Amino acid sequence: MSTWLTLIAAVAGCPGLTATLIAAHRGGLDAPFPENTLPAFHHARQNGAQLVELDLRATADGQIVVLHDRSVNRTTNGRGLIHEMTLADVQALDAGDNHTIPTLQEVLAWAMPLDVGLLLDVKRAPNLPHDRIVNAVVEAGLEPRVLFGVRSLIDLEQLSRHAVGLRFLGLIPSQQDVDAFVAAGVEGIRLWPKWLRSEPELVPGLQAEGVSVWLTTGDASADAVRTYAAMGVEGLITDRPAVAASALGCEPATAEDKTP
Repeated sequence: MSTWLTLIAAVAGCPGLTATLIAAHRGGLDAPFPENTLPAFHHARQNGAQLVELDLRATADGQIVVLHDRSVNRTTNGRGLIHEMTLADVQALDAGDNHTIPTLQEVLAWAMPLDVGLLLDVKRAPNLPHDRIVNAVVEAGLEPRVLFGVRSLIDLEQLSRHAVGLRFLGLIPSQQDVDAFVAAGVEGIRLWPKWLRSEPELVPGLQAEGVSVWLTTGDASADAVRTYAAMGVEGLITDRPAVAASALGCEPATAEDKTP
């Protein structure tokens, strides 16, 4: 496990217990708060997640916001494509329970004083400025705690050019893309559990090359989480961070501040 992953595990309540980190997918889809919102992220951290995973897209005026879908239809009271809306349009929407779609800057400001890592899923989205993503992270001083999730080698190259020492997780589209992403220098590769059923040697093979292995596990049960951890998987991107944290014996973070 890399020095960075060891550090995050230590500050987040699982020192010496397991090499597996818990990333709350969109803040955890079982949270009592809307996905990809600051309260969801805070709830996940307080319940044992060491990282929060969030999706980056851009507005028509080039502002970076946190949204999974191309449109706002499913997750807000509005309608339309995010890249055709201004930031003002987006901030006027209700993402559920009177919460708003956060900007990347707002998430970085939330994370700065806390012991939490960020996994940024950099979507292949119109208007998304890679330089501004990297600059925002660097200016916040959070690059040691940020893992950039990249879905193409083009995105990896474009993000890499704006700063040195960034850490990348390959959100590969298929098993056939493993070698290309590893050769390009990503620190980790995200796999799907179904891939391991057909190709169980993927995990030890990647680890033998010094590459961290992550799984997107959906609503995996506590037993499944323990099975993945026993395989030596370094990171789980889960819809149920509290279940995963309990399964691995991770202690909830100290609630030194209120939920946003």
